Amino acid sequence: MRIGIYNHQHMVGTCPVCRHTYVTGMMQDAAKCQSRAEGIYGTDCEFINYTDLGDYPPEHLDRPGFKRMMDDIVNERIDVIVCYTLGKITNDLDLLFEFYQTLKDHHIELITVTDGKRVMEVLDKALAKRAAEQNT
Repeated sequence: MRIGIYNHQHMVGTCPVCRHTYVTGMMQDAAKCQSRAEGIYGTDCEFINYTDLGDYPPEHLDRPGFKRMMDDIVNERIDVIVCYTLGKITNDLDLLFEFYQTLKDHHIELITVTDGKRVMEVLDKALAKRAAEQNT
């Protein structure tokens, strides 16, 4: 199983202490993502890290690591995406739903450290509700 770990840390400025804190936090989050994935899928997995550290606002997805991950998703090079929370992907619901629909279209699972596979159930219900509202 090929598991992609996505990690985004919005960082403004070049303070060396701040940068060290952000990088350390990202490494800890990635380790938690891998541990959560291993708890669900086992330890015999290939992990691919997609990381964006920098001044990339969470409202858009124009980030190098995210683009590389999307390319691997579209070309079905990974089976699962793991992130610490959905907020690491984006705070914009439209973008989040679009991202999740792409995962579904390519039969890729999404888990978070905080919610595990339950996050897919929540997003599926939210997408269904949104579709019903748009059809009325």
